Amino acid sequence: MKKLSFLLLLPFFGFAQKNIFLNIDPVFNNQAFIPQVVYTSNNGQNVYLDYLKYYLSDISITHDGGQVLDLSQTVYLIDDTNHSIYLGAHNVTNIEQIYFLLGVPSRFNTQSGALAQDISVYDASNALSFQSPSMYWGWAAGYMHMIVGGKADGNNDQVPEAYFELHNLGDHNQRSVSFANVVQTNTTSTQIDLNFNCQIDHWLNGINLATVGVVHDETGVNIQVMQNVNTQAVFAQVANATVPTIDKNILQFSSMQGALQCAWTDLDKELSLNLLDQSGKILRNQVLSNQQGQFTWIGLSPGMYFIQYADQQGKEQSRQVLVF
Repeated sequence: MKKLSFLLLLPFFGFAQKNIFLNIDPVFNNQAFIPQVVYTSNNGQNVYLDYLKYYLSDISITHDGGQVLDLSQTVYLIDDTNHSIYLGAHNVTNIEQIYFLLGVPSRFNTQSGALAQDISVYDASNALSFQSPSMYWGWAAGYMHMIVGGKADGNNDQVPEAYFELHNLGDHNQRSVSFANVVQTNTTSTQIDLNFNCQIDHWLNGINLATVGVVHDETGVNIQVMQNVNTQAVFAQVANATVPTIDKNILQFSSMQGALQCAWTDLDKELSLNLLDQSGKILRNQVLSNQQGQFTWIGLSPGMYFIQYADQQGKEQSRQVLVF
């Protein structure tokens, strides 16, 4: 029998490079956001959200004394279950600033965009392909930069009953976000995590969700909700960003003939592992509840995957690149 080979957990494009993740956890009133859980909005209304989705693009990172890493070639779709972005392996040691665009850039957005394509041309794994709920308003109007839907309390009985949808489009409603003096998490010697929160209550601040109804457009409250990105600190660095939440050195991964094996020791709390493909789809799941042990996932093709680490409540803590 062939021996198991240990997987490549070092940067896989060169020893000087590091795998970089941008993690944007959704929160509401400083609590981890969960769809259909009732929260109190900034104006005192009880509200729950069925979904929140938005596009992120034109990422640029300044590092190591002013060098600029241009990552503008990719558009990402963020939601409550997939909010960790793998930015690739790069020659980066100290990150100083980060910039990104909230929304789909004009060059991709409508038929007038220099790089625009009909939505049916995109592969299903592409963020600009068809989504559910839809993120596309047609060839002329383009993509919706952010969509949110749910119910709000309109009769003061503390029970959300008034349905609302805000679907923001328009080729002028994109918003830029930048952070200087970025605090990075050196998760391992080969991985850097940038940890931020998306503060949903700030994003919806000043909007009476019980009265807006269903609004698919580029004016009114849909302008206001995008203006909030720059005036209400919708995106914020995590205060303890430098502290890794899980010690991943206790796990070892190895592979052979389409099988991926994980062995661990000295585990001091329950840990959930998800195996994700490059689009963020969960392929396998395993809960580790014993101090030590091992398991095997079978039927996998060679390639690049992500290991997602989650705590006892199922909240994502971090991700790691895996190649076999």
